Amino acid sequence: MINLYIIRHGETAGNVRRLIQGVTNSHLNARGRKQAFALGVGLRTNGLKVERVVASDLIRAQETAQQILLGMQKKLPVETDSGLREQNDGIFEGRELEDVSQKVFQVPDYHQLVTSGKVPIEAIADGFHAADTTNQAEDSQQVIARYDFALRRIVAAAETAGQSNILVVSHGTASLLWLRAHGGVLPNRTELTNASVSKVTYQDGRFKVAWLDNTSFRDQGLKEVWTHDA
Repeated sequence: MINLYIIRHGETAGNVRRLIQGVTNSHLNARGRKQAFALGVGLRTNGLKVERVVASDLIRAQETAQQILLGMQKKLPVETDSGLREQNDGIFEGRELEDVSQKVFQVPDYHQLVTSGKVPIEAIADGFHAADTTNQAEDSQQVIARYDFALRRIVAAAETAGQSNILVVSHGTASLLWLRAHGGVLPNRTELTNASVSKVTYQDGRFKVAWLDNTSFRDQGLKEVWTHDA
């Protein structure tokens, strides 16, 4: 059996400013670096042995992977796979969430839209795709398909190498779309938390979602390293 630990990157300035980042590159902010490092500390404290790390080729995912490895006190290369990228949001990249929510979804507050649970994440992704006149924005099925190909590349290589535990560092929307397509449930929410972990097992050609959006490793690390401001 192969265990995949799918991680959403740490916080970025774009997250704080509530921008649509998509495939636009952005760096972790100070809090995001702390979150990722703390996640590594929490994973190490809980005895997780990792044999490989694969990240999206976007900077925020690579930086998250590097900070996790520092927290784990583990020296491994950070491999990249463009199939793990965030959803391409086309002409909406870099724009404010509230602005786009009015134009695309006719609601004043995008954050409320995505956290209410009333609109499934698939409909949000498909809404961006339908509203993009340049046809660059991916729909939900396009995201799920390329993400699935990426994970199958990863597990195929792991089987060849005899590896069992792999960190996969990716993004909130792309990861959650794929996890939901494989039976994962995140009640009343359409967002994964920064530096959260979702576990997926792979055996006999099948993926199975064990759990989603676990922040206990990150939070444990924060308490251990920064007890004064955790």
